[in-house]
Amino acid sequence: MSDKPLKTVLSVLKDVRASMQDAANTRAVQELDEAIALLQEYIEDGDRSPEMRQTLLRVFGKVFDNLPGIIALLRLLSG
Repeated sequence: MSDKPLKTVLSVLKDVRASMQDAANTRAVQELDEAIALLQEYIEDGDRSPEMRQTLLRVFGKVFDNLPGIIALLRLLSG
């Protein structure tokens, strides 16, 4: 599987993070930072284990719960 779509998601997450530098609550920023770090590790290290995938899903679930504006990312992924 190509990492290009994952790199696009990573770029979008970093852009979202930069735009919420001063506006978002600390918890949401921390969870977004965790998602960025995990996705970057997933891409760079190539760890495709079920445990890593489960961790990514859990962290992204938290991000989605705390950032209603992230719907734009969902549109990017589905389109």
